Amino acid sequence: MALESYDSFESVKARLDEIVDAVGDDNLALDDALALYEEAVGLGLRASDLLEDNIEAQHGAEDADEESDVSSDAESAEEAGAPVSA
Repeated sequence: MALESYDSFESVKARLDEIVDAVGDDNLALDDALALYEEAVGLGLRASDLLEDNIEAQHGAEDADEESDVSSDAESAEEAGAPVSA
């Protein structure tokens, strides 16, 4: 499965849990273990990307809320007849 198809941190974690269980099998061939290790590294990077995107989205929403609050405060001050500084 392509790493981009993992669209949530939870789906990445679930696959990583499956890999941990598979690697714990003593009968797993070395080549298969190496392939799972490489997949796990890619999944770790995908999880990092997803978390970073989530953090950026939260900061963007917070910035938009702050701008909205400042805009609302300025409008309220104008309506009350107070001078507005730029």
